[in-house]
Amino acid sequence: MFTRIDEILKKSKDGQGINEEEALTLLKEIRPDSEKFTRLLYIADQQSKDFFNGVGEVHGQIGLNQDKCSKNCKFCNFANDNFKEQASQLSDSEILRRLEELLDAGIGSLSLMTTADFPFDEYVRIGQMIIDKTKGQVLLFGNWGDITLEQAKVLKKVGFTFYYHALRLREGIDTEIRRGKRIESMRNVKKAGLLLGSCLEPIGPEHTYEEIVDLLEEMKNLDIRFMATMKRIVTPNSLYEMQEEITDLEFAKITAVTRLYFGKRLLTMAAHEPSGLCLNAGANFLVAESGTNPRDGERETSNNRGLSVVECQKLLSENGYKVFRGDFLERYNGMV
Repeated sequence: MFTRIDEILKKSKDGQGINEEEALTLLKEIRPDSEKFTRLLYIADQQSKDFFNGVGEVHGQIGLNQDKCSKNCKFCNFANDNFKEQASQLSDSEILRRLEELLDAGIGSLSLMTTADFPFDEYVRIGQMIIDKTKGQVLLFGNWGDITLEQAKVLKKVGFTFYYHALRLREGIDTEIRRGKRIESMRNVKKAGLLLGSCLEPIGPEHTYEEIVDLLEEMKNLDIRFMATMKRIVTPNSLYEMQEEITDLEFAKITAVTRLYFGKRLLTMAAHEPSGLCLNAGANFLVAESGTNPRDGERETSNNRGLSVVECQKLLSENGYKVFRGDFLERYNGMV
């Protein structure tokens, strides 16, 4: 018997995206132990492999500092209420050493991540140092905090290409950030001419499917070009320390629905933390992390939670993707 789920899955194959009611139906009615779950993941996987010509990417990230953060996100290791360590920041020489390691291993794009209170002028200086060092041949993602239009224009002028900014699930409830402030920052990024990347995060069992779909629609309206899904990781000392995490099957289902929701408009689709199952559910982009990490109690995440470039490349290859090793500037030429 042809069902509503069958109808939505058939429609989704054209890559034009699905609507809120359709996404909600898939999330609510598809069980992980069902044949329709397998079909959902297969269609999302084929869509990404078709759109991206079977190519997967490994992106590098350097966490520049660890410190108490005034935004006090309940799920973050750096929140004022959670942070128990000594504040620290990577030196220039350490940043450049990590940069060389990531480049030698095969990344072509890079994020610089800090806490939200990190001085903007210092962030710009470090970004300029990396752009000078690489002669602009590495696509640079900003990942700093809420940003004014003037600040976004500075990053664009320096040579940043993208800016990552998440409007989180339960923003303003589990964080001390106004939703409107996040949206204003995202619009400033677009106005400054930077490409906007975002993420459906941090997904936990406490979030309803209605909340998830509402946020997906808000992000679609903000013209997100680089999209990701991220499960909430239980971090030491956080208010969520005793909470459960969603299963890998649930994470894959949400990733697949997100992939189908956005359709052809995405330039890439990430799943975080790296998941082989999500690479069979529409994701084609993994992040190799170095330095500090708000989901990790260790000062150096590459010694704990963070996967290396080689490990991410292996995951992509094992799940049917060719690992992109060429010129990322050329790859995105004409797409941005």
